[in-house]
Amino acid sequence: MDDKMDDRVLRIALFQFATNAVGKVPAIFESMLALYLINAMERAAGLQVVDLMPPSSGGDIVSLAQMLTEDEVRGAAGRVGADLSVWGSTRFVPDGEPVIEGAEIVIMAAGEDRAQGHSFVFDALRGDVRTGILEVEMAALEDLVEDILVHIARILDLDSGRMRLSRIGEGLSHSDRAVGYFVYALRIADDPEDKQRLYLKAIATDPDFALAYTNAAQLFLGEGRYGEAMKLLLRAETRIKGGKLEPDVLNLLGVATMHMGMWDDAVRVWKRALDIDDEHVEVLCNLASAHAMREMPEEAEEYYNRALSSKADYPLAWFSLGRLQAREEKYEEAEVSMRHYIELCPGDPWAYYILGTSLANLGKDDEAEFALAKASQLDPDGEAGTMARRELYELKE
Repeated sequence: MDDKMDDRVLRIALFQFATNAVGKVPAIFESMLALYLINAMERAAGLQVVDLMPPSSGGDIVSLAQMLTEDEVRGAAGRVGADLSVWGSTRFVPDGEPVIEGAEIVIMAAGEDRAQGHSFVFDALRGDVRTGILEVEMAALEDLVEDILVHIARILDLDSGRMRLSRIGEGLSHSDRAVGYFVYALRIADDPEDKQRLYLKAIATDPDFALAYTNAAQLFLGEGRYGEAMKLLLRAETRIKGGKLEPDVLNLLGVATMHMGMWDDAVRVWKRALDIDDEHVEVLCNLASAHAMREMPEEAEEYYNRALSSKADYPLAWFSLGRLQAREEKYEEAEVSMRHYIELCPGDPWAYYILGTSLANLGKDDEAEFALAKASQLDPDGEAGTMARRELYELKE
């Protein structure tokens, strides 16, 4: 059998499901299902998911009354470069009643061939749209997602025996209340403070909820609240030590530590993460960046190369490595790295600027002019475009 996972990481476009009910209860259940599906496809099957489910608006999710057509799905999937599309519908039963007692889920999947569909019945669900109370047996939901994943693997012609089905619920919680808070924060709440409050409520409900810790910590880091992120991540490390997501927690802890100005401590934390997972690409890139910051280019380049050995299509590693090589006047290597990055992310003006200056230093004037002109075109009013125009003027002179 032609197992495509041997060649490259397949991209899966996940679309919003149509539904016959509206309100918070159906929205939260559908978000739970999407959360587990994404987790299953990424962690259990090693696929890359492009989440095309729309964000909420003002705290409400707009329901989709009719299932998307295959043409609509294929058009959107093509624009994001997806190999397979997954969409469908959820019909809550009894139909039109305020008390929900189950659901029928239709999963549609399409790759190169014609779309195929399959219906799944889920009766481990109770909800009341009037009160907003929802009860879901999370173990049964995990079993449902396993069946869906095997169905998708059959369409993709993947060997389901190679999938790590035990990882479907990795990092999640068996508490429906905790997962409810989590998906409300992830998909429904708009305000960052509301999101943070809900993530922390999820952690309070289940103190071992690994993904709630990492999502809450990322919010703190994004807002520059490094001390609060560090405190939360230290607590997470204690709770989930030995778990599959411990390297992710340590990676974020290293980021918080570095922002607190503790370079040596951050490097130690990241090296502890590598002791657990020596191919963790984000950790390897963070260690590379830390060594580049301390003017240790050889060590930095070694970590970037290790990251690319782990994940050859990781754009950040190619860009950062190319930038470092250009700074070290390794222009031939910089050209190769930047061309790899541009192939993965073709619209970055800084990449074209660095490529153009490297080509100019190699005496490849025509190629340099093209790259610099492209940078100027992509960023006409920004810093990259301005610098590219300056280099282009000097090159022509």
